[in-house]
Amino acid sequence: MGLEPRRSPPIRENERLVLVALGGAGIISYGTLYYCVAAIAKEASRELVVTEGWIIGCFSFALLASALLSLVAGRLMDRYGAGKTMKVASFVGAASLGIAATSWNAVVFAIALFGMQLASAFLFYEAAFVFLVQLDAVHAKRQMATLTLIVGFSSTLFWPLTSLLLTSISWRQVCWIYGGCNVLLALPLIQLALGRSSVRLGNQNTVGGLQGQSSSKLIELVLMAVGFSLTTFVFSALLTRMIPILSSIGLDRQETALVSTLFGPSQLAVRLFAGSLSERISPIQLTILSGVMLSLATVSIVLASHSLVGIIFFIAFVGFSSGLNSICRGSLPLSVFGPDGYGARVGLITAVRLSTASFAPFFFNFIKSNYGVRLALASLAVCAIASTVSFAFVSARSKCEPGR
Repeated sequence: MGLEPRRSPPIRENERLVLVALGGAGIISYGTLYYCVAAIAKEASRELVVTEGWIIGCFSFALLASALLSLVAGRLMDRYGAGKTMKVASFVGAASLGIAATSWNAVVFAIALFGMQLASAFLFYEAAFVFLVQLDAVHAKRQMATLTLIVGFSSTLFWPLTSLLLTSISWRQVCWIYGGCNVLLALPLIQLALGRSSVRLGNQNTVGGLQGQSSSKLIELVLMAVGFSLTTFVFSALLTRMIPILSSIGLDRQETALVSTLFGPSQLAVRLFAGSLSERISPIQLTILSGVMLSLATVSIVLASHSLVGIIFFIAFVGFSSGLNSICRGSLPLSVFGPDGYGARVGLITAVRLSTASFAPFFFNFIKSNYGVRLALASLAVCAIASTVSFAFVSARSKCEPGR
């Protein structure tokens, strides 16, 4: 019995080390494979003799391909372990950045973009969530909140870093440096997390996890996929068009820049809140709260679009909802379905929600151009409310089942 107290501290120390290592790898992966693309697009388009819109369009199609790959990615992570697939993906991401750096025409650069986004299907939040569940399903929900808090600094770090690098070196050299970061920094961090863990394999039963579940479970999975697809659709439409939206409802350029800075701190604040209360608030309650916040945000901007207070409320609550949503995408499937087949379920939900979200900017622009910004925002409010209703049905069905 004297040995028991000595076992607990190393476990907690390993948990912190795994989270820091995964968080560091996530910061690098998001920064080098996702956030850098918009920053280098202008210079790359000029040198490759295409429009910046052409490169962004290729990037959008690459994101859609990544979403579809998530169906396979989840199953592979269940079968071979998320840590191993993340290591391979780091090499693929680095190689793709190397191809981008040496691309001699726009087609080769587009191939590199696809390689970068296909690698991201094994590296971003959902992959890290699978890693944590395979490591320790009991404490994974709390760890997910901490992980999103760490990785959330990626944009804060890499947007200014990429802009700073481009003032002194070319975009090709930036790609070389970022490719090296994936191999020399992200890969060792993933290996460190894997070495400190005891990831369980073989009992995830990927195929059976989806095909062998009851019709009740399938209904909950469909409701969950619909709910997350609708919220991601709203976030995609808002965040890709945030500056034009704020300008179209009466803010000048300085006010738009000032108000938009509230989004990041709002995400950070709500993730701290979720992490501190992860043991007292269930994932479904957090998910419904996220949907309510998004509904309030979209309704408020429709009703008070020319009020500065209303706009500030809108930005803050979109940030709150987004911060919670990134945690709930991992914790809710674990809470409802358990760890078996977790990667396959998360992969399915990710594929549906990202595929749906890829059409959001086009949908919003079409409504805005033909019927005005207020109706476009109202349509997003309907989507946000529908997502909340979908999650409420998941909650109701879970309460009706014994032992849940």
